[in-house]
Amino acid sequence: MCDLFALSAKKDFSAPKSLPIFAVKAKKNMDGWGIGYFRKHHALVEKSAKGVFVSGYVHDSFKKLARVVKSRIIICHVRFRTSGPIDDCHAHPFVLRFGGHDWIFAHNGKAPAIESYKSHNTILEEAVSDSARAFEYLRDHLLRHYRNATELPTLFQALCQSTERMVEEYPGEYNYLLSNGRSLFVFTNHRQFMFLKESKKLEGALLLTTLARGLSNEKWIRIARATNRKGTLLAISGTDIILKQSL
Repeated sequence: MCDLFALSAKKDFSAPKSLPIFAVKAKKNMDGWGIGYFRKHHALVEKSAKGVFVSGYVHDSFKKLARVVKSRIIICHVRFRTSGPIDDCHAHPFVLRFGGHDWIFAHNGKAPAIESYKSHNTILEEAVSDSARAFEYLRDHLLRHYRNATELPTLFQALCQSTERMVEEYPGEYNYLLSNGRSLFVFTNHRQFMFLKESKKLEGALLLTTLARGLSNEKWIRIARATNRKGTLLAISGTDIILKQSL
């Protein structure tokens, strides 16, 4: 199963400690990696189809990016292929522009039903996967029904409704990270996230990962989801979880 990492801070941060640790701990995922971040409100993504940790070493480009990338929000994904070929196009994160912002999206899980979804808007043409279609679905639903949802509370509720509708129409296992550069949205309906705020051993931001024991021996907090519901969505701003709702 793929693994996810995110950093959220009040100012631009890099992640030279936590990202390499994440790569080592997630080394079982050998089918590609990607790091997404924002620079002057523009989304940038660097990714590769190569293993993030091979022959006892973290990929050179990955280590360099961990040192030089600076952003209020950083999203990282290491891939274990469940659909689509092994190539750069299928490595996450993905980027789409809508609602006046660039958005970065990364996903792990298994939702083959949504691979049949057909968008009438711009598509991630070369990515044939449930993750790409899920991103397009959320974008389309937000634009169709909640185009004017711009402030965080209204945007959060719009994303709650869009995600709930997606899970109803295309049942599956979804974990995603989604950001417009100002806020980070986190959804899970099958695999819990761990988070740590103001680490004394890693970066002093809010750190988030799907790795069950976190990235250090500090007290990582498990984001519990309501097992009798469709999943849990969170909104993070800076180093704080601002909103949380079970769908």
